[in-house]
Amino acid sequence: MTTTTLSLQLTNSLELPNALAWLDGHFAEAGADETVSAELKVVLDEQVANVLDHGNADNQRVKLSVELEIEPGHVVLRFIDNGEPFDPLSSPLETGFGPFEERPVGGPGLLLMRELTDEQHYRRADQHNVLELTRYFNPRPRKG
Repeated sequence: MTTTTLSLQLTNSLELPNALAWLDGHFAEAGADETVSAELKVVLDEQVANVLDHGNADNQRVKLSVELEIEPGHVVLRFIDNGEPFDPLSSPLETGFGPFEERPVGGPGLLLMRELTDEQHYRRADQHNVLELTRYFNPRPRKG
């Protein structure tokens, strides 16, 4: 089985459209249909916002690397950033969000990230947050 690993650097959320276009073609290469590709782009959008916008309150020079591992039948999105330590998997999930103004920052996005991927792993390594998200295609394993 052949694994292809690609990477992209982002330092500003304005670079997101280029990142989405870059990933879109590679998702198809791995066998993702249009629905899966769209869902993974939502995940990318949410994580870029979490790291480069919400996680950068003191305007430090945050760099985000997005790595994509492509294997037949699934992809792994790996987000590596030099921001403050933040484990998005340790945050409690709330499904009953109130009015938009009352929603916690990252609340709905964290829920979406977990719902749209099959496996999620976080670790802190060498002063970097490392978040790995795996999405399987057909057949998709059951969560649980």
